[in-house]
Amino acid sequence: MPEIAAAAPASGISRGIPAPAPTGSGAVDQAIAIWSALAELGVTDAVLAPGSRSAPLVYGLAGPQLAGTVRAHVRIDERAAAFTALGLSRFDPEHPAVVATTSGTATAHLHAAVMEAHHSRIPLIVLTADRPAELRDVGANQTTRQAGMFRSLVRLDADLPAPTAEAATPTELRTAVSTMARAVAAATGEHPGPVHVNLSFRDPLVPRPDTDADVDADTETDVQAAQAVQEGSSAQRPQIVLTRRSRPLPPQPHPVPISARTVVVAGDGAGAAARELAERHALPLLAEPSSGAHAGPSLIPGYPALLAEVMADPQHPLRPDRAIVLGHPTLSRPVIGRLLGAPDVDVVVVDPQLDFADAARRARLVVPAAHGHGDDDADETELERRRQQLVAWQGAAAQVTAELATTWQQQAALAVWDATGEDDLLVLGSSSLVRDLEQHAGPTAGRVIANRGLAGIDGTTSLAGGIALAHQAAGRGTGQSAERGARQETRQEAGQGAEPGAGRVRLLVGDLTALHDLTGLVIGPLEQVPDLDIVIVDDGGGRIFSGLEHAAAPPELLRRFFTTPHGTDLEAAATALGATARTVTGTSLGTALAQRGSGLRVFIVHQEISAAALEQQAEVDSCTT
Repeated sequence: MPEIAAAAPASGISRGIPAPAPTGSGAVDQAIAIWSALAELGVTDAVLAPGSRSAPLVYGLAGPQLAGTVRAHVRIDERAAAFTALGLSRFDPEHPAVVATTSGTATAHLHAAVMEAHHSRIPLIVLTADRPAELRDVGANQTTRQAGMFRSLVRLDADLPAPTAEAATPTELRTAVSTMARAVAAATGEHPGPVHVNLSFRDPLVPRPDTDADVDADTETDVQAAQAVQEGSSAQRPQIVLTRRSRPLPPQPHPVPISARTVVVAGDGAGAAARELAERHALPLLAEPSSGAHAGPSLIPGYPALLAEVMADPQHPLRPDRAIVLGHPTLSRPVIGRLLGAPDVDVVVVDPQLDFADAARRARLVVPAAHGHGDDDADETELERRRQQLVAWQGAAAQVTAELATTWQQQAALAVWDATGEDDLLVLGSSSLVRDLEQHAGPTAGRVIANRGLAGIDGTTSLAGGIALAHQAAGRGTGQSAERGARQETRQEAGQGAEPGAGRVRLLVGDLTALHDLTGLVIGPLEQVPDLDIVIVDDGGGRIFSGLEHAAAPPELLRRFFTTPHGTDLEAAATALGATARTVTGTSLGTALAQRGSGLRVFIVHQEISAAALEQQAEVDSCTT
């Protein structure tokens, strides 16, 4: 039998969690223990999709033992639920979110989010309810082989057996709690990412209200006594030992060679380390918008077009001889193919994991963390040479960018970028717009997040909704007055968004990405509404393909099979799903974003048509009627 402590140790530090009071359902008993363990280990949010087999998780989370320690969010679509949870985890990976579903096809809808969590190294705890062993592979309803279905993607894969029907045994509770502890440790450990725990539940799936109430409940006093017996005191109940694993320490930096012709490449998620390395050694910083390093005196705005020119000329004075890569670069072909794939460029990757980014397979050295070789030993002559090279990069990039033609879509993207302040957070979809920003955007003080693990368009609105919910919760917790905090709580209880003024979360997407996750706009009337501005640049299809090799395809082939015009009234669709939606132009977008507001706001950006063009079209229309 696993260890069950009778009471907390004398030091006053709890060794675990209270065993659940009997509920008359072993499944609910186990669910209470699972949620209690997750809450103790730092989980603050869970996203649930409706279902019957997962009902014990609902009863357990709503029970008195949890007492609101884990915030519950409900989404009717499992894919939206999974990406909402991924967004919550992305905002603060130290507190991974849970997504929980019923059995059967519901589990398959989680796959895209699990894939993105794996490739982006974002903690995500996936709980799937299942039938017990005796109902598997015998044709039972809504039962499939879901144990191990994410095995190649997850850091931990567990299939918990169903607890005893009427009451979970101490061994079963301890096994469930121990498994959750391992799951959280694996999700947040040295190689963070998703974990999957498949939970078998045997009937009854609901608690019995008269469990252990050995009193006559004819009077109000007797009812209260029955509830007290059923719930018990957490201090009096046995403690289930909870295993805590210490978080990994940051890796020790290794020396890497530096020269005046070295550049730093900051891919998605590179973080402040990329900027610090570049600035410490006066090196050009080629930073993607979602790198977390898109600012500072070393930043080279508009580097893609310049880099294409530089790498096309073996004798170009700016041609690098070394690239130090941090994060996951995915956006720019001049970076991935021409720079990192060049035989005369020494590639050094900074990454503590074995699945480091090296798409060109030319990395000579991989280190877990980096500092410049010799660090402060460079003499003033060498430092001045680097500074001059940096200034030359910045001047050349500005000149090349200024010569590029700009489109209305790029202007809309820049309006959103420029509206992002220090307290704001910008989520970028996978489309041409993020590449527009890579070429044209200047530095930003805001936080920028994008799903660049697999660079898919799945669940982008739901992801942003999860990020917005976490942003709201963080705003309520710190940096505000008690009066404002009380107002925020009142608004949330009423199903409204947070009070304006605490920073805004915005999502910038193309029209196809928006259409691909319309269910992300479906927020039930009993649910907390994310404070989120969604900016949809509607140009009638997938513009990105026009910039790839498919641009050479016959026009009718390109239009039907690649750019795929949709013919959807996005304002009507968003309004029908409950969002506040309006159509704007690129020139009016900045003003619209500056207006204070709360809740879910959708701005559909269309191309601005001149008065002369409108008059000409009116003449054509009059001639054809």
